[in-house]
Amino acid sequence: MTIDNIIAKYDQSDLKNFGYEDILIDLASVDESEKSKDEFVYEVLAFRLQPQHGDNPWGNQYHYCPQITYIDSNGNPVYSPSFDEITPDAIEYWQKRATCCLNPLLKLRYATLVWCFQPAIGHKSNDGILYRMVVDTALDICNNDFFRHPVLTVDTLEWLFVFTSKKSEDMEKVKEAYKAFEKRHNNDDAVRYWASRFRLMLDYKKCFTEEEKEEIVAEHEARLIRLSTPNTDGKINPWAVQSQACLLADCYAKKSQKDDVKRVLNSVEYAFHHEESNMMGLQYAGNLEKIQHLYRHYNWDSEAQRMMIDIQKAYEKAKDEMQPQSFEFEIPKEVKEQAEEMFGIKAKDDATRWSNFVFYFITNKSNEEQDLKELAKQHPFVFMMGNRLLDPKGRPMATIGPLEEDLNGNLAMLIVQKMNLNFHFLAMAIHEMLDCKAITVDKIMENMVMPCPLFEENRYDVIREALQFFMDGKYVLFSHLIIPQIENAICNLVEMSGESSLRPQKSGKGFQLKTLDDLLRMQPVKNAITPDGAYYLQIVLTNQLGLNLRNLMCHGIVAPQYFGYCCAGWLLHVLFLIGMVREKKVQ
Repeated sequence: MTIDNIIAKYDQSDLKNFGYEDILIDLASVDESEKSKDEFVYEVLAFRLQPQHGDNPWGNQYHYCPQITYIDSNGNPVYSPSFDEITPDAIEYWQKRATCCLNPLLKLRYATLVWCFQPAIGHKSNDGILYRMVVDTALDICNNDFFRHPVLTVDTLEWLFVFTSKKSEDMEKVKEAYKAFEKRHNNDDAVRYWASRFRLMLDYKKCFTEEEKEEIVAEHEARLIRLSTPNTDGKINPWAVQSQACLLADCYAKKSQKDDVKRVLNSVEYAFHHEESNMMGLQYAGNLEKIQHLYRHYNWDSEAQRMMIDIQKAYEKAKDEMQPQSFEFEIPKEVKEQAEEMFGIKAKDDATRWSNFVFYFITNKSNEEQDLKELAKQHPFVFMMGNRLLDPKGRPMATIGPLEEDLNGNLAMLIVQKMNLNFHFLAMAIHEMLDCKAITVDKIMENMVMPCPLFEENRYDVIREALQFFMDGKYVLFSHLIIPQIENAICNLVEMSGESSLRPQKSGKGFQLKTLDDLLRMQPVKNAITPDGAYYLQIVLTNQLGLNLRNLMCHGIVAPQYFGYCCAGWLLHVLFLIGMVREKKVQ
């Protein structure tokens, strides 16, 4: 099989519906002697280069870009094909092929390659003959559906519109080709087919007459009505409605027709409400949120606020659909022995037990970041999607984006997952210390609370009472008493370090205490407890993506019963961590 045999197979004037990748596959089968020829190199290069979509690493002045881009071991980008492979000889070869070949798809590829690279690499200006070849061939392809898929026709029409933007006669031909294409492929659900010309109208409004604009808008208003009307099965495609409505909303927003913006967005809301029964609760709630964002985007805050009740109800439905997952595991003998050595009867003394208890369970942020990145390598798909956190009543409390967009959110989620698993060891540590009398109310008060300058003497009785509740298994009462004492201690730490715990009120009339989260991010806390310790306190107490115990309790977000042994265990650990702080004596 020769190169000429392969090209002849495709170079037929009426041959349609093949892809350039088909030619590459066939070229790979030519005789080995053929692969050493320059012609083979030029043909493979011609069909490996890809039309630009988005930013071009070679520069946006080029219509074609590399097929593959990757980063080498030194962090440098590598392109395949490389720009250096595009030589003057290759361009000259493509010029000859464009002139003599019969098939429009081949002719367009060769001609546009020449047009793209000839000025910079071939050092020769493009002429009117080449321009005419490109435009006429592209119009022939689009008007006669030569491409295998209509989406490729849309891509070509978009490019051709911009290509002919300075030639009014040719642009008119492109617009007519667009209209003819939309009539041939009149599928209301195929958004990519009919949205293209409308977008061009918005971006290149000077290229359309007022009559053309009115005609196009009217067509899309009619489509919105069709899409918003239930079909014979009583169903609506709400995503198609959304796509159509957003196009019209963009148009009306640019003309300051605010009521029309509201009208078309209302149609999106109606469509999703209509299809509620066909969606899972979480899917339905997420779509309502997107509509709410659209209202806000187009400055309809009143409509966005109105939707809050519907969104909350949708998330409550989502919560009801969720099923708890449980699993059993046996704690290995080695783990039990480790707990005895660190916290129990085999430990050197109480001081060692307390120190091990404090430092073992503090999160190492840098290590967790590394673990997160390793997990993302092993399971990339998992981290391409975001997550939504709901409170016990199903209300949406926080959103975690994909890893590339939200490292901190994904990190907090991973740490909480590990903490939930690690709690079994924390519980073992507490159990071991209770068994060997390493922790009692008196010992904690005498060794952790009273020596720590952050706990005020007038709060000792409250802290003692809280600890007694813990010893008695009354974990809800312990949690509710100890959290305010922890917050007060952090506030004292900041003030004793010479920093202010106040911030101006929004009204500008007076001051108020900084939030606990703000305090935990301040340098005095990092200095006294270490940056890892400060971050750990955020995860346990204030981070909305973490345990967030302080806010869940103080704002009444969860029922009191939520603060059982697990929450109490982490709060006891936090108390010990803060209790390790001592006043530095100045010499």
